[in-house]
Amino acid sequence: MKKKPRLVKPINRFKQKVGTGGIDEKLLDDAQTLIEETKIDFSEYAFGYLETLDKIIKQAKKDNKNNSETINKLIRPIMQLKANGGMFRYHLVTEIADIILNFLEEIEKLDNDVYKVIDVHKKTIQVIISNKLTGDGGKEGYELAKELDKACKRYIKKHSLQKETITT
Repeated sequence: MKKKPRLVKPINRFKQKVGTGGIDEKLLDDAQTLIEETKIDFSEYAFGYLETLDKIIKQAKKDNKNNSETINKLIRPIMQLKANGGMFRYHLVTEIADIILNFLEEIEKLDNDVYKVIDVHKKTIQVIISNKLTGDGGKEGYELAKELDKACKRYIKKHSLQKETITT
């Protein structure tokens, strides 16, 4: 005779810590009001992240470091732009940062073409922030993001083909 399987329900540690029930509506309304009324100039932060990106690139070129450690350093300020862009209503910045972030996660090393791709994305973000172009940029923003994405894909394709010809 077969034993019936028994259902084991693990302890929900998170629920134990926070309890049950919801968040008071007034707290949610107050938080939303604070978000909407707080006037923080994102441009200061964005330009700081872009400056950090520049410093990392200059140092990498100077030291001739094109390895994954340097790529990881480049990813950090770009992740900040991606995360904070949307929060401050710069959705196009978030989109462009996401494109270059995905690109950096796919490459294996840095070269002059990679630096050019990064630079185009960086300059695009600078223009968006300088002109305070909040939102998603509409049709033009979509087209711009699409073209930047195509540039990244061309690089990936070009270098993938080179790898194949070397190994065969």
